[in-house]
Amino acid sequence: MEAVYSKIRDMLKAYYPVLYLNSFEYDRTKQKIDGIINILKSEGKDVRLFNWNCVEGLREFNSNNALPIKNQDGEEIVEPEEVLKYIHNDKDTRKDVFILEDFNNYIEEENVKYYIRSIAEKARHTNTHAIILSAIYKLPVELEKYVTVLNIPLPDRFDMEKTLGVVERQCKINLSVEMRNRMVDAALGMTSMEADLAFCLAAVKDDLGQNAPYTVASEKEQIIKKSGILDYFPKNESLKDVGGMEILKDWLFKRQKAYEKKARDFGLQEPKGLLLLGVPGCGKSLTAKSIASFWNMPLLRLDIGKVYQGLVGSSEDNIRKAIATAEAVAPCVLWIDEIEKGLNGVQSSGSTDGGVTSRIFSTILTWMQEKTSPVFVVATANNINLLPPELLRKGRFDEIFFVDLPTVKERENIFSIHLVKKGQDPAKFPMELLGKKSEGFNGAEIEECIKEAMFEAYVENPDNPVLMASHIIDAINQTVPLSTTMKEQISSLRNWAVTRAKNASCSPIIEDKKEMPILLTRPELELERSFDINTNHN
Repeated sequence: MEAVYSKIRDMLKAYYPVLYLNSFEYDRTKQKIDGIINILKSEGKDVRLFNWNCVEGLREFNSNNALPIKNQDGEEIVEPEEVLKYIHNDKDTRKDVFILEDFNNYIEEENVKYYIRSIAEKARHTNTHAIILSAIYKLPVELEKYVTVLNIPLPDRFDMEKTLGVVERQCKINLSVEMRNRMVDAALGMTSMEADLAFCLAAVKDDLGQNAPYTVASEKEQIIKKSGILDYFPKNESLKDVGGMEILKDWLFKRQKAYEKKARDFGLQEPKGLLLLGVPGCGKSLTAKSIASFWNMPLLRLDIGKVYQGLVGSSEDNIRKAIATAEAVAPCVLWIDEIEKGLNGVQSSGSTDGGVTSRIFSTILTWMQEKTSPVFVVATANNINLLPPELLRKGRFDEIFFVDLPTVKERENIFSIHLVKKGQDPAKFPMELLGKKSEGFNGAEIEECIKEAMFEAYVENPDNPVLMASHIIDAINQTVPLSTTMKEQISSLRNWAVTRAKNASCSPIIEDKKEMPILLTRPELELERSFDINTNHN
């Protein structure tokens, strides 16, 4: 964090005329800038600091006092255009620094754009600097070459420790080093004000005891809700709810160790993420949700459809906002469901949507490649053909897993899981028989069979319903699995995954069939497409 403010100090020394600081913390940012001004003064430079907002107008900060600046008529300078005119006409030989709060609201006005451009062109001769402070990035194309944009990061560990220290002194409590570190870890990603409120809540609710870090971490949900793009999922799922996928579970268990302090000291980096490809209904989404519970991290879901909502030109800002929110909440799991649908049309984006999809895709790829924050990305996909090749390149994901149809043992496990969820004892059922009878069934179809059997058992005897194995077998016999209706497509998908992905549970089944286009989206759409193909051939 201090590196950013050091950069601002150097830029002021180097006569950078107009800076655009993107930050949610106005007070903290202004305090830091005031500190920079004091450093420059200590170096023998004659510097003045001014601040403007739409309520108080233009004021000079001098020895902690805010003195209003007046125009030639003796009136205080309040209007945005008027303050820019004042800066533009500043003839003082001293270095004057002007902080302009929320100036993004006026930056699209033609007169405002002219004055900012003119200030930038003459600043080297006038020694004047304008600093736009805003929580929202909004910069017209005409000013891009005249304005330097900097993102002010959220408080780091040092700042969080200072905030926590204030609460400790207020509560007259001395936390242990371990507890202090846990509290700081839980608060990272919050603003100073949000962290202060969370610490105070933990002090009132838990007396800063063992449950205090969980109270602080739970307040991060508010950050996610306020973003409007990401969805917060409660951690209701567990890896125990996932049948099979032992190879994937072992991989997740090993990667969990990378988040330990000893691992970081050793030089291990946190894992970036994984891509789950496979047959619909085989537990990809369930696995994604269970990872967060297994690692005890917040689970966020990125709906790319929400990214495209809003005003024209806001999609790129939405994806940047979503990424910033995820990094603020980190460490966390970011789940992107059916990623191929959100990125469909990347190749033709230039002619169809003005390049919006292409720019969003580029932003996601760059972030996934370069990110250093502990955000574990879990992407799921059904349709291989719609995935851009750049997404599959090493460096985006740590591993690509193929989720195949469950084996007979895995089907037995899935039956047991769902029977337990329904309050039934799996030992009373012929699990081996059920596993064999459900050949080719995916996890979702097995779950539906249990539900259908429960209905039949209740209808037979509402007063004393008893679920029997015969009910489940009847439900199995009445179900046509997806593996039958989409046999060719699934075989093609398996053959594709043999050399391109790691199997989540066991070696994939390779079928010697002519490869067909892999188009696994919604089953009903595939059935319709298959019918059309057969009709055309006939």
